[in-house]
This record gives sequence, C-alpha cells and structure tokens, in this order.
Amino acid sequence: MNLTTRIAFRHLLSRHNFGFISFSTILSIIGLMLGISSLIIISCISDGFNDIINNKLSGIDGHIRIHSYLTDEIVEEKYYEIDSIFHVAYPHLKFTTPYIEKHAIIRKGFHSEGIILYGVPEKALNDIFQLNQFTNTQPVFEKNNSIIVGKRLADLMDISEKDSVIILNPEKMLSHQLLEAEKFTVINTFQTDFPEYDRLLAFIPIEKAQSYFELESQMTGLIMNVNNPSDVENADLIISESLGMLPYMTTTWKERHASLLNWLNVYDIPIKLIMFFITAVGVFNIGASLWMIILEKTREFGILQSLGLTKSQMREIIIKEGTIIGLAGSIFGILLSFTVLYLESVYHFIQLPNDIYFMNYLPIKISSTYFFSYPIITFLITVAFSYIPAKNVCKICPSEALRYE
Repeated sequence: MNLTTRIAFRHLLSRHNFGFISFSTILSIIGLMLGISSLIIISCISDGFNDIINNKLSGIDGHIRIHSYLTDEIVEEKYYEIDSIFHVAYPHLKFTTPYIEKHAIIRKGFHSEGIILYGVPEKALNDIFQLNQFTNTQPVFEKNNSIIVGKRLADLMDISEKDSVIILNPEKMLSHQLLEAEKFTVINTFQTDFPEYDRLLAFIPIEKAQSYFELESQMTGLIMNVNNPSDVENADLIISESLGMLPYMTTTWKERHASLLNWLNVYDIPIKLIMFFITAVGVFNIGASLWMIILEKTREFGILQSLGLTKSQMREIIIKEGTIIGLAGSIFGILLSFTVLYLESVYHFIQLPNDIYFMNYLPIKISSTYFFSYPIITFLITVAFSYIPAKNVCKICPSEALRYE
C-alpha cells in the first residue's frame, strides 16, 4: 500500500474533530448503497414482470393468427395450402394448428355467462396455448364432449371438475330463433391470472366445434407459434409477404395487446428515473463529505506539503478517498440487492393481488448485466465527482494553513 493510499484510509477511518463528518461519510456510503441496490432491484423486478406478462400472453393467445378478410371461415383445403406456404417462407415455425372461435353461452343450473369458445386439436392445448402452465394436471380431452374452462368462470358459476354444463349457440337464437343446446363435461380448469381470459375462454375438441356450429371442414383460422416469441414481428412480416395482401390477414399477440405492452414500457421509465435521482443524491453526498474532510484536515494537508508531498499526491489522496467510499457503496449495494432479490425469488415474500397485477407474487429476473453496469457506472461518476474537491485541495498554502499553529 503506497503512501497516498495509507493517508486516504487514515483520513476516512480516523476520528474527526467534528463527529458529523464521520457520520456524513457513513451516510454517503449508505446513500450510494441504497441507490445502487434500488436500481438493480427495480430493473430485475421490471424484467421479471415483463417476462411473466409476455410469456402468459404469448402462451394463452398464440404468437401469430391468420384469418380471412372476406369470410368468417377458411376451408380445410386452404388450411393445408397456407400451412405449407408458412413452412417454406419461415422455417422457424414451432407449431401450427387450425382453430374455431365462436361466441357461446355457458349455463349451469340457473346461472348463465357469455364465453368465447375455442375448438382446437388436443395437441394444441399444450403446443399452442400452453395450458399445461396454467393447470394442475395435464390438459386433455377425455371424450368428445369435454370442455376446459377458466378458474374465474368456474368460481363464478360454482363449477367443479366432472360437472356437466350446457353450451348454447347464440347465433342460432338470433338467425333462426332456435334454442340449440348441448351438454359438456368439465374435465379441467386453467388459471392465467388474467381475469378476462379466466372468465371468458373455454376449450373444446375441434371436431365437436365443427359439428356443433355446423362448419363441416371449415375453421376460423390458423394459430402458429415461432421458436422465439420476441422475433414475432419479423416472422409476421415474412409470413404476410408470402401470403400476399388478400384475402388473408395476420395479427401477432403483441398487436392484440398493444395497449398493455405500451403501459409496461411507459411505467418503467419514471420508476428508474426516481431510483437514478436517489443514486445521484448519494454521489453528491460523497462530494460534500470530501469537502468537509478537506476543511477539517487543512492543517494536516499543510503539514504534508511542508514535508514534501506534491500537489498531485494531495489530489491523489482525495480522489482515493472518493474511490474508497464509492467502492464500498457499490459493493454493499450489490450485496444488498442480491440478498433481497434471492430471498424474494425463493420465498415470494411480497404477494400481489392477481386481479390487478396478473400474478400472485412479485416476479424476479436476476440479470448479471445490472449487477455489473449500475455499480460500475456509479463508481466512475463518484470518482469523477472526487476531482472537484481534489482540485481545490491543491490550492492550500502551507504557510496559511500553519499560520496559527
């Protein structure tokens, strides 16, 4: 350890004439620690929140949907034609499936609710809609009249597994004034924590949907998943160009939930700004602490100069003091943030109302990028701020500093 480093440590660790200076130094380290840890924690929470929302939406909704401009349904022959075009144009497709989407009424006893009924192949329950993430047991259609409903709808209508429900076709009521109803057996429930999904969506076998809605070999459209959900815009562009302008149109899960995704992007900015200002206060406190150390140690700096220390060495002492404080605050900030994030990711201490936040607990995504970038940037700013008081320590004149000694 060279001379300037030893002096810097002695200045910081020695007892000061003014107790407030020592206390101010400790507060500077604490302030920097809290600022850095806050930035890391908020960023990891934000990433975790975004990941959970994106995974749920892209899962239960499918990545890309194709349907016709001109008609409500696509014939089965066209499905195979379109499907072959997709795989040639975009070889990174993971799964594709036909689907039928219809409005229906579900009834149990005297309670009725409107729902969106999906007719899909059994394989699509996991491959496309990823219901295995939202159910306690593996979702399968045990028989032709099986139905899977959302947990919120099941609670609202007091539906349990193996219960029988009645599905009514509102289109027949409006067009033919006929009451067409059929009994289905609830074989599973899913919970995405999105209230509208859990209340409105229900799934039945596609063959049953075709016969019930008299579609024969027709379907509403196609749903496809790509290998990388974040690359869905690029996949959508390629597939749209391969299909041509008419008569088909494509929509991505991001387009269907644009308002929610925009909100996620917007809310993140002001929170990080607040955390940045907290960190900036910590950096300014370090500068103030160094100023007070210089004022208190004016006599000592005068003595050091008279003993032969150069002005550059005196400047180096102050810069090293700022470096020590910044390094201590950064290390403690990393340790504090990692401890908080690890405990929350394992034990989920912070619970959330799922009808507001779409999840039951505070999500965490620990990223090493934040643990390196925020402390390093803050540390460099702290060192840069140390140059201001360090520049002024060089103006101390030994004769003036020791005049009354």
